Amino acid sequence: MDLILASKKADKTIMEVEGVGGYYGECIVGLISSEDSKEEVVKLQKGDTLPVTMKEVSWWYNDGHSKLEIIFLGEYDDEYTPGEYCGFFLTRFTGILNGFSNEIIAKSFHMTKPEIKNLIKDQSSSNIIIKIKEDTKMPHPCNKNAEHKLVFNLDSAKHCTVEVKNGGILSTVTCRNLPLLRYIGLSANRVVLEGGALFGPIFTADLSVQLSYVTKGSGHVQIMGPLCKVVLDTKVEEGELFFVPKFFPFVVEADEGGLEFFSVITSSKWEKVNLGSNISVEASLNMTSDLTESFKSKIAKDAVIAPPSTIK
Repeated sequence: MDLILASKKADKTIMEVEGVGGYYGECIVGLISSEDSKEEVVKLQKGDTLPVTMKEVSWWYNDGHSKLEIIFLGEYDDEYTPGEYCGFFLTRFTGILNGFSNEIIAKSFHMTKPEIKNLIKDQSSSNIIIKIKEDTKMPHPCNKNAEHKLVFNLDSAKHCTVEVKNGGILSTVTCRNLPLLRYIGLSANRVVLEGGALFGPIFTADLSVQLSYVTKGSGHVQIMGPLCKVVLDTKVEEGELFFVPKFFPFVVEADEGGLEFFSVITSSKWEKVNLGSNISVEASLNMTSDLTESFKSKIAKDAVIAPPSTIK
């Protein structure tokens, strides 16, 4: 039963939960906003995404005895050092209680010197993840409305945006299906590719960038920059990240064992453009009419996922 101590997110963040449900145990999250002192406690399952704003303090609790994985991805352009996470923790060695002098903390909380001495001593550990005592009672979810407003499950079949037989699945959460994202300015998606399937070529039609985390399997990523220059051509595996700049088209191909990745996009809408969409291409391709028609006939409208090709 692990607890990630309450922390302040310095900017916009989206979390995606892996390894929860069934024998994996449960993830319980507490959120407190600076605009409302009421604590919202929600229960998460595998595939749930949860946006956290810069105004919120949160804690994350594994209410079980098995592995729990949480992916924290966010935008940090407005940080003290742009691009670096500058959040802070409320407790432990890196917490704010260790930053101020004992005298100031004692006066602020109306505590005696022995009390403040013991309090600071208890915060000496540098761990931000701790084991809580067996007799400690943690808050439990009690507000289904809060869960409905805050949580979106990307594993649910009813939230599937694109599904291609023998190809894979694309699930997306934007401000259209989770209005809170409109205020955060982020969206997210989850791509599951079967062995040999491709995602793309695709690029965003706005100024957004994309950060992706490989949650399972392995594959190949190609990203193309200006003037047809390939800026990334590499293999990716579970636990690795890849970054897609604005307007850069990219393709992801799964290895034989398949590939899954979770992405956060710096736009609440995620306006994508599929380079294989059914557009008028005859004049631009400068090919014979027969070859052009053959090419156009093989293009599936908005088919961002392609199953393995049988053509050699």
